[in-house]
Amino acid sequence: MLQLLRKPISIYPLVYFRILFGFLMFCEGVGAVLIGWVQEHYVEPRYNFGYIGLEWIKPLPGYGMVYLYLVMALLGFLIMVGWRYKITSFLFFLLFGYSFFCEKTHYLNHHYLIFLISGLMVLLPAHRNISLDVRRRPELKSEVAPQWTLWLFRIQLLFVYFYAGVAKIQPDWLAAKSMSIWMSHKTHFYIIGPYLNTPAMIWLICWGGVIFDFLIGFALLWPRTRTAAFWVAFVFHIFNSAVFHVGVFPYFMIAANVLFFRPDQIARWFFRKEVSPAALENLPLPQPRWQLQLGINFFVLYLSWQLVFPLRHFFIPGDVNWTEEGHRFSWRMMLRTKSGSIYYLVRDAATQRTETVQPDKYLTRDQIRELTKHPDMIWQFAQFLRAEYQQQGMKNPEVYANSSLRLNGYPPHPIVDANVNLAAVPYTWGAKAWVTPRPIADGWPWLKRAVAEAEH
Repeated sequence: MLQLLRKPISIYPLVYFRILFGFLMFCEGVGAVLIGWVQEHYVEPRYNFGYIGLEWIKPLPGYGMVYLYLVMALLGFLIMVGWRYKITSFLFFLLFGYSFFCEKTHYLNHHYLIFLISGLMVLLPAHRNISLDVRRRPELKSEVAPQWTLWLFRIQLLFVYFYAGVAKIQPDWLAAKSMSIWMSHKTHFYIIGPYLNTPAMIWLICWGGVIFDFLIGFALLWPRTRTAAFWVAFVFHIFNSAVFHVGVFPYFMIAANVLFFRPDQIARWFFRKEVSPAALENLPLPQPRWQLQLGINFFVLYLSWQLVFPLRHFFIPGDVNWTEEGHRFSWRMMLRTKSGSIYYLVRDAATQRTETVQPDKYLTRDQIRELTKHPDMIWQFAQFLRAEYQQQGMKNPEVYANSSLRLNGYPPHPIVDANVNLAAVPYTWGAKAWVTPRPIADGWPWLKRAVAEAEH
C-alpha cells in the first residue's frame, strides 16, 4: 500500500487543479467585493459572531475586510500562474481561514471545503511545472508527483458527496418537507420556474439527490462509469448554480471532479502532453524520501479525521436539524428550512427592573435570521448583552431569550428555554439542557419514532 501511494504519476493533474483553483479564488475574491457580499457580512455589522473558543479572531475594522478579499483575489491569481507558489498558497490559506473563522453568521460548507483544499494545496508540488516558479528556477521542474497527492483530493471529494447522502437519510428530507418550501419560492424563474414547484420535480430532486450523493463518488472512481458520472455531476452542479445560487461551489466541484480521470488524460486534454504512465515509473520524485513518508503519514491522519469528524452528531442526543449540534463541518447541505423570531429580556437581579431588547438594535437582518436558528448564537448574544448592560451600570444582569422557531414548515416552538438565565449558563459542547427538544408533529408517527430514537 505504501509503495502504491509513493508511485510516481504525472504531475499535470496537480498543475491543472492549481490553475483552476487559483482562477476560481480570484473570481471569488473579486466577485464577493463587487456584489457587496463582503461589505454586508463584515463591514456593516456592529457585532460579529465568532466560533466559540475562537472569539478572539475579529474582522478587520472599517473596510479592512474588503481589502483583505482583494488581496486574496490577487493571491489566487498568483497561485494560478505559479509565482512564489509556496508563499502565496500559504498566505491564501491563512487569510481565507482568518476570514472564515472570524464570522460564522454566513457559514457555508463550500467555504469550509475551500479552506481545507487551500491548506492541502500548500503541501503539494503543484508549482513544479507550467509555472513562473519553474521559469525562474528551472531546476524545480518535474514531470511526476507521488500518487498520494492525487488520491488526497479524490477521497476528500468522495467524503463530501457521500456524507451529503448520509445526511439526507432522514424523515423530513425523504418526505420533501424542506424542498417543497424552497421550490415554492422559485416559481418566478424564467422558463423553468413553473416546473420547479411541481410534485414530480420536487420528488425527483429529493430522491435523486440521495441517489446522486451516495453513488456519484464511486461512479467517478470506476473507469466504466466515470465519463457518464462526470456529465451527470456537471448537470447536477449547473442546476444547483442556476436554481439555488450557491456561489463558486458548483464550478469548484466540476473542476475538482476532473481529477478522477487518469493523469495521462488530463495531461492530454488540457496541456497537449502525451504521457506514458510506464515511462514515469523510473523518473525521480521531486521530494526526498523523508518528505514522502511525512506526506503519507499526513494523508492517513487527515483522511481518518475527515472520515470520523462529520459523524459526531450521531453521538449527540437530539435532532441535529433542530439543535444544530454537529451540523457545521459535516457536509450537511440544504437539509432544512428554518424561520423564526426572538427577543431578549434583560433583568436587573438587584431591582428586578426588566428591559426588552430587540436584536435589530445591534444586529443586521442576516445576523438576526441566523440567530433565530442557532442555539449557540442565541447564547453568544446573551453574553454580549450581559457585558453591554454591565458597562451601562447594571451589576448583575440576567438575560432571557424568548424564541419561536419553525422547522421545515411545522408549527413554531421555542428553541431555548425562556426561563433560563443564559447570562449565567456556561457553554458546554454536546447536548444542552437549556435547548428545547424538537417538538413532535401531530399526524407524523414516523417523525415521532425518529426523534425518540435520536434522543436515546
